[in-house]
Amino acid sequence: AGMTEDVALVEPPVGWMGFKKKPADIDALWAWLFENAGQCSHAILSVDTLVYGNIINSRTHHRPLEACMETLSRFTELKRKNPELSIHAFNLVARVAAYDSDAEDPDYWASYGRKIWRYACLTDKAERGEADEAERGECAALRREIPDGVLADFLARRAVDRAVNLACVDLVRDGVFDVLTVPKDDTAEYGYAALDQMAIAKRVRELRLPDRVLVYPGADEVGSVLFARVFNQIKNYRPRIYIRYSSVYGPFIVPRYEDRPLQEGIKAQITSLGGVVLDAPGDSDCMLAVNSPGKHMIESVEQYTKDLTFSTHLNLNELFRYMHYYHEEYGRPVGLAEVSVANGCENDCMELGLLTGTYDYLTAVGGWNTAQNTIGVVLAQLVIASYYNGFCGRPEQLRRSEEFMASRLASDWLYQSNVLHRYLAETAGTVDPYALGRHYRDAVEYFRHGLQALLDEKFTAGIRGRRPIVDTLQFQWDGIFYIRLHVRLEEVLRAEGTKEKTDTGE
Repeated sequence: AGMTEDVALVEPPVGWMGFKKKPADIDALWAWLFENAGQCSHAILSVDTLVYGNIINSRTHHRPLEACMETLSRFTELKRKNPELSIHAFNLVARVAAYDSDAEDPDYWASYGRKIWRYACLTDKAERGEADEAERGECAALRREIPDGVLADFLARRAVDRAVNLACVDLVRDGVFDVLTVPKDDTAEYGYAALDQMAIAKRVRELRLPDRVLVYPGADEVGSVLFARVFNQIKNYRPRIYIRYSSVYGPFIVPRYEDRPLQEGIKAQITSLGGVVLDAPGDSDCMLAVNSPGKHMIESVEQYTKDLTFSTHLNLNELFRYMHYYHEEYGRPVGLAEVSVANGCENDCMELGLLTGTYDYLTAVGGWNTAQNTIGVVLAQLVIASYYNGFCGRPEQLRRSEEFMASRLASDWLYQSNVLHRYLAETAGTVDPYALGRHYRDAVEYFRHGLQALLDEKFTAGIRGRRPIVDTLQFQWDGIFYIRLHVRLEEVLRAEGTKEKTDTGE
């Protein structure tokens, strides 16, 4: 929002938003919403927050269906009182995490998480008639290992969540929501999330709403994408986006934590924000460069032992050369989505960006968490920049955009794929990364110092000729995976034969 010229974002106090498994103050948020909606033309609303308390509480709550439906009725009342308000709501298909950890899931997930996930996949596969004899036997064995009470709690909550999902589709039919976006968090081809999507798709078909209910992989990026959509609507702008991959297999690879080929996920994000995919670069408004896996996606922590396909099945040199060509030939914004690995960036790709001077003209960059988390944020920044012609003649908007990009370089690349890996190795068994507690201050200093050292080492000439300074570094929810980071670009004065000086004299 800060990169725009005249689109102001009105937000509730962050103190009402809850803390991890502690839900938000739902009543306070609704009171604030009714008080402020009248001054707004559009609303971007999280159903998970306004019904359950936040995304984590959508996985852990014990709210009865009747209470959830009563809360949902407030959306209808909000629209009745503000008929001109264009409501863009999002409501996740709750994930089924494939590991044993209760940090963001019910307490029993620490013991039975992976078993429940596997049981869900095999149950779905069996019901579709696709499970073989061994898989049916494994499914029966898992059912015996999962306590009845645990499974009953899990299934009861999912039944409530599915009913809320379906009721949200009905709110689109009723004209309460202009558009409903349903991101699929940590999803897969089989399992309860897939079954939920099938139920939603059935309701959407029955109500003839495929253009107003959008279901696709994602979650953390959805606020950025919906803001870009609203921006495009306000400006009556339909961005034309050209996509280019580092690998011929790239469009067809199914990323980790997702349920469809990469290209289909990207098309869904572009459709969601109101753009179109263009095959002809000369007719496009901007370019999305995608560093995709050679054959399969790995975790960023696994990149130090990556296989040969990261060299033989993709061509980074060609991708970066074409990015430079596009920038020089058409003079339009370029964004880079580094999605060859999950939960961070591939160092070789980002280092090539340094060697080729790519960050001197790049508009947007990202490489965090899942592929669609990354792509959604990169696209949102990219299309706003394309509307303003790269922020030409708008120095304040340009500064904010460049600092946002610098912050992504620091958080997605240097933090997640470098300093974080070192910290986890050095503190294994001594610090809970999901609950820092008394280690919070030490962790902040560790990461601040490590990030600043890497920024100075990598960007010796600065970013756009300015020194990147770690300005804000905080951990939301007291865990190192929930970072709030901002990098300031400090003016650098260069004098021939003298040491660089900053505007503070340092």
